[in-house]
Amino acid sequence: MVYMSVLTFIFFIFSFLFTGCMHAQHSMKQVNNISYVSGGGERQQADLYLPEGEGPWPVAVVIHGGGWNSRDRSDMEKISKRLAANQIAAFNINYRLAPEHRHPAQLHDVHAAMRYLVAQSEVYGLDVDQMITVGYSAGAHLALLSAEVRDGDLPRIKAVIAGGAPTDLRRYPDSPYIKDLMGGPPSEFPERYREASPIVHVTPAHPPVFLYHGRLDLLVERKNALEMQAALQEAGVEVELDTRMLFGHLLTFLFDGPSMRRGIGFVKDQL
Repeated sequence: MVYMSVLTFIFFIFSFLFTGCMHAQHSMKQVNNISYVSGGGERQQADLYLPEGEGPWPVAVVIHGGGWNSRDRSDMEKISKRLAANQIAAFNINYRLAPEHRHPAQLHDVHAAMRYLVAQSEVYGLDVDQMITVGYSAGAHLALLSAEVRDGDLPRIKAVIAGGAPTDLRRYPDSPYIKDLMGGPPSEFPERYREASPIVHVTPAHPPVFLYHGRLDLLVERKNALEMQAALQEAGVEVELDTRMLFGHLLTFLFDGPSMRRGIGFVKDQL
């Protein structure tokens, strides 16, 4: 869901360089190109950012945007480094893309990354009982969806940071991105759309959520965040919403520094 024009590319470079300067003072260990699925391809690889010092560290699964059909984990490098600088390890993942791979393949990849972290927790010094998910746009959708409370071998997510998240896919019956993800419109797959909408899965057991969203977001309307906030509040779940004035979808992502500072503070309170 993130578009790159010439102007926004310049913004991205400036933001990347500025953030890199901000984080240059923090040393951290970085492990690249980890295959979190045995025999998986490049779309099932991740980079791990470990804080300076001794663990075990809380760990974030970091999930990129791109309309579920493009982009990669390099978009989330600055956020991953910011998490590591704040004593939270970051597992910055790629995942399989639509339309070749339809829902729930992307969610299954997030789950596989979570299982990998559990299996390798002693190797990397991770406290997987303190796992969070972090994402923007399509990645925020997956971050919220992966926080749904389930039984089985998946760790419980302790908190979520979700920016620009589409929280109810049924809101967009004509979206080519979502139709590619789901295999068609909601009229054909009503239950699939329902199951893939994070707002449907809000219960009192849902982990706390920090939402941030641009007030001028025309691609994923701010109503997504407002309705998710209301659903969480009604369920008695701790939630905070940061709404950026005069920012659209892309600029909210590129200049997310204040929102991420608040979001990291929010999740550290939960941990």
